Amino acid sequence: MMFGTISLISLALFGLLHALRRRQERFLITIEGIHLKVKRGQPPQALIHHCRQLMLDARTLKGTVRGLKKGDGVVLSCSRSIPASYRQDIHLFWLQQP
Repeated sequence: MMFGTISLISLALFGLLHALRRRQERFLITIEGIHLKVKRGQPPQALIHHCRQLMLDARTLKGTVRGLKKGDGVVLSCSRSIPASYRQDIHLFWLQQP
């Protein structure tokens, strides 16, 4: 009985956190091999172009790039499946945008 209650509470909290994150999400880009798709929102074309260039150079990237609303701006969140050097490159590119 106790395990069932804990499981139910955990599932509800996970659902709430997921809903809150989706609400903050401004865009979602997925990268897999040589395929790039905008799943949600409208990311800046410059970011799409930059990610596409990295993807074509590496040909083995797989992961997501999310734009999350923070204050008046948008911060990027890259999945850990994208190698650190590529995540850093994407973040530096984003910081240089006006």
